[in-house]
Amino acid sequence: MSSINHKETYRTIINTAQRLFMELGYRAVSTRQIAQICDVSQPAIYHHFKNKQTLYIAVIQHMLHHTENDLKAILSQFTTFQERLTQISIYMMVHFEIDLAQMFHDISHELSLDDQKLLHQEWTKGFLTPVVTMINDGVIKKEIKKPESLDTTSTELAYVILNLIKSILEPESFAKLPKEERQIKAKEKAKLLVEIFINGIRA
Repeated sequence: MSSINHKETYRTIINTAQRLFMELGYRAVSTRQIAQICDVSQPAIYHHFKNKQTLYIAVIQHMLHHTENDLKAILSQFTTFQERLTQISIYMMVHFEIDLAQMFHDISHELSLDDQKLLHQEWTKGFLTPVVTMINDGVIKKEIKKPESLDTTSTELAYVILNLIKSILEPESFAKLPKEERQIKAKEKAKLLVEIFINGIRA
């Protein structure tokens, strides 16, 4: 097998496994099923991954690394706190029509404590750290209050923002929408989230 085919097979396995794991959950997916859809043998799966658990971890790491790069790109492209919060919110809604609750459930119930710790560290790097950076930059530019004035920290505020975004995600309804409609709906929800977070709802 050439190095090109080797890489293509790896990418195909990762992409197929990601779709199946996110749609059906860890337990409902087998390496045999993944191999059939990828049109490769099971030994080809095990050439790249020791077992299903190893493959699942690789899928999550792939998703987290991709998200980290995309969020860093948003921070580079946009400068104000409001622009960044808007774009990060839209990104999350458009790209995470998957059921995050199912993913977190699988991680906590199917993986060892060491693997859970590893993925939590990578989740922090991929999801949390860019949001903390956005908050700290907003404080430095005096666009938002210092977290200390609210008796909190940048990290706690980042969790609040991520939980707000997570709370308005609608995996099933978003997944059924065409890409353009999903983008429009995400922009509408992001505008509402940003308005409430920055200005509140008090008259």
